[in-house]
Amino acid sequence: MGLFDKLAGSKNVTLNPKSALVLSAVTMIASDGVIDETELGDLIKIVRGDRDSVQTAMKVLKANPLSECMNLIAGCLNEKQKIAAIAILADLAMADGVLAGEEQKVLQMYVEKFGINEETLKPIIDVVALKNDFSVFL
Repeated sequence: MGLFDKLAGSKNVTLNPKSALVLSAVTMIASDGVIDETELGDLIKIVRGDRDSVQTAMKVLKANPLSECMNLIAGCLNEKQKIAAIAILADLAMADGVLAGEEQKVLQMYVEKFGINEETLKPIIDVVALKNDFSVFL
């Protein structure tokens, strides 16, 4: 055991569906390198006071690269949970009204890992885009 092993996180942590959702949300909001107050507020809504899920998610994140985190998340969620997670992740990615480059890349990676087809994805993206388009009120 190395001196800094305690800081690296643990590969022996098991995700449950809630901690998997928290982990996916953290990876999405952090994908552009900045976590602003709005995104933090969105994360708090997702967590709903479940500190254990946050701690589990952070341990997995510290111990694994993004691609492995995504594999672990995908392996933990059932089909309905994957679709709900994609809707949540799309909403997080578009919270500022724009789907930026890194956010789009990470969202696409989740879509592929979850095996969600375009027919299922299209209505979700349409609703999220409409929900986050405040220009219709100008």
